[in-house]
Amino acid sequence: MHQVFISDGIVLGKRALGESNTRIAVLTRELGLVKVHARSTRVEKSKLRYGLEVMTRARFTFVKGRHEWRLTGVSETSRDLIGTTIARRAAAGRIVKLLLRLIRGEEVTPVLYETVQMGLSSLAHLPMKTGVEVDTAAQSIETVLVLRILSHLGYLPSTPELRPFVEQDFFSIEMAEEVQKSRALLMRAINESLTATGL
Repeated sequence: MHQVFISDGIVLGKRALGESNTRIAVLTRELGLVKVHARSTRVEKSKLRYGLEVMTRARFTFVKGRHEWRLTGVSETSRDLIGTTIARRAAAGRIVKLLLRLIRGEEVTPVLYETVQMGLSSLAHLPMKTGVEVDTAAQSIETVLVLRILSHLGYLPSTPELRPFVEQDFFSIEMAEEVQKSRALLMRAINESLTATGL
């Protein structure tokens, strides 16, 4: 008998398989990044169909088969990670692509899931203070989120200059302003870390 796993997750990627099936990449709290086969999800009467769009946050039910994961249920779906501006949606899209590029296998990292969820939520909903451009604040949140992702995955060196941006567990307007002041340093650290990954 196959074991059933239930986990909160965020859909990071989706592609069609044949006429009615879908292959989905889900970042989960309990299982890490799971690439799952979902049967008949492109059929109009499918109950799973609307819970599988990229950037959907939900509770997923998986079954581990002999060769692959299968998706058997989706509940508590939310589209609240979708940003309200083009700049925010574009930043979230870049974060998703980065995660798919950097995460290899099913490494369980609950803190990574929490960071990504909090970062994408902040990116989508953080109110903008007067005088701070929406695009600039979105860019700052994206920068901090990338730093934290790289840190959780072990690609970012721990330095005194980076620590304030990596170790805090929240995103704020004040932090966005600090990012703008240290932007050159932070971008250099990100680019060097990404180059070092070799991915």
